[in-house]
Amino acid sequence: MRIFKPEMAPIKVPNRFELTHQPSVGLALESLIRAYQTVFKEASYWAEIWSREAIQEKLEREVDRQSSFLVTMLGDKEMPIAGFAWGEILAPTNLGPRIAKALQKKPAELDGLIDKLLRFRITKLVYADEFAIVARFRSGIEPVRGLLQPWLEWAWLENQVFSCLFWTTPASPIYKLGLYMGFEPVFWTKVEEKDIVFILNRDFRPLLKICQNMNSRQIARILMAVSRRRRRK
Repeated sequence: MRIFKPEMAPIKVPNRFELTHQPSVGLALESLIRAYQTVFKEASYWAEIWSREAIQEKLEREVDRQSSFLVTMLGDKEMPIAGFAWGEILAPTNLGPRIAKALQKKPAELDGLIDKLLRFRITKLVYADEFAIVARFRSGIEPVRGLLQPWLEWAWLENQVFSCLFWTTPASPIYKLGLYMGFEPVFWTKVEEKDIVFILNRDFRPLLKICQNMNSRQIARILMAVSRRRRRK
């Protein structure tokens, strides 16, 4: 298997997933805000209430440069945007203030994370601030692949960046899924008594090859096999 340009990939990203490098506006912004509010309210492991203003401020702060990305997934009439992912390509030394603001921590509290990334000799990585899907749209592999593949292609093919980092809570399904996809936990902290874990994929190119070359059924079989192996350990 090899990595292709997006338009040449055997498995292309469906049209309902869109990659951009600027914040949404107008109706698209309102639909994204609604999806954000829904995702983080409905999940018991987050149970967060977000105001429209806070989400818009966060989006405009984190997605406002060509080094940033935003991927959205179309839903239906009731939920026009059903999933989203956004983030930016950054040097590890620039992560502290960005993560600290999101987690309401002091940048120095994240020095352990930055030091570990530097020990791995990572000079740049693509950091995902958000990756979420409204619950009733989570069926199968396609929503995850569709939200992931566009920015992995962009990070590697256009920027030669092949490491990826994001954070979540171990209670979220994305944590286990991330482990199955080659991510590893590298740093733990707490926010309001909630466990937060940062997981890193030092080289996501094998994952990108799988996304571009295997259909959803083949990927599901691989994930099931990895899951069984992890349970036996």
